[in-house]
Amino acid sequence: MEYKIGTVAKLLGISPEGLRLYERNGILVSHRREEENGYRYYSRLDITALLRARAYHQYGFSLKETEALINTDDVQYIGQEYRQRAEALEEEIRRKQHTLDYLRQISALLEQLPSQLWTIRPETRPGIHRLEFMRGDELILEPEHIGLFSQWAGLAPFAFASQRNSWARLEEGQDESFSAVGILEEDARILGMPDCLSGGTYYPPVPCLYTVVEFSEENASCVQYLAHLREYVHRHHLAVAGDPICRTFLSLNKKENYRRFRQVWLPIA
Repeated sequence: MEYKIGTVAKLLGISPEGLRLYERNGILVSHRREEENGYRYYSRLDITALLRARAYHQYGFSLKETEALINTDDVQYIGQEYRQRAEALEEEIRRKQHTLDYLRQISALLEQLPSQLWTIRPETRPGIHRLEFMRGDELILEPEHIGLFSQWAGLAPFAFASQRNSWARLEEGQDESFSAVGILEEDARILGMPDCLSGGTYYPPVPCLYTVVEFSEENASCVQYLAHLREYVHRHHLAVAGDPICRTFLSLNKKENYRRFRQVWLPIA
C-alpha cells in the first residue's frame, strides 16, 4: 500500500518540503499517479527509511552521509561510520561539558559581584595566554596576524576581552592600555592547547592583588577605575612587580553608557 505525501508528512511530523528534500538527496523514492494530478506516494519502506534517516540526523550525520548509509549494503562501512561518529559525539560532549562548567563559573562571579566589587585581596593570578591587538584605539596587530586573531576569537566562549594597563603610566596619571583576546591556562589545557596560542604571550601564575571593578564610558580611564588599587599599594608600601592584567567578564547596555565589569590582577613582589 502507498500513502500520499501529506499523510506521510503528518505521520512523521515532517513538512512536505522536508520530504521532497529527502527525496532530492536519494533517501526516498516517490511514485506518482498521473490520474491523480501527479501526487507523490510513498511506501511502507519509505516510512521506515525516514525513521532511520531521522535517527541518523540525531546522530549528527549530514544528508549526504545519511543517503550513503541508507543505500549501502556494506555492514563494515556502517560500523566504521558509527564508530567515527561516536568519537565525534564524545568530543562534542566533552566540549559542551566544559562550556557548562565555564558558564557556571561566570554565573558564580555574577552572584558574588556585590561582595567582590571594589574590594582588594591577595590572590594568585591564574596563568593567562594573551594576544594583544590594540594600544589604546590603535590597531597594533600585524596584517599577517589577522588570521591568528580570528583563531583566538574562535575559542569563544573561553576567549575573553583582556586589558593590560601600564602601571608606570598610571603612576604618572596617564592611561596607556593594551587590549587583547585572552584565555585562561586551565581552559587552554582542556581545549588541547591550540597551536594558535603560541602566537601570543603567556603570563604565568604570580602573587597579585585582586579586585573587581565597574566602569562606564564616563569613567573608562584606568586612572579612575584603578585609583583605589593605586591608593592601596601606596598605603601599604607594596612593590609592584608588573602591569595589571584584566579580564572583562560582563558588559551591559552598549547603546547608552556601556557598563563593564573586570577582574583585575596586579602583580606584587
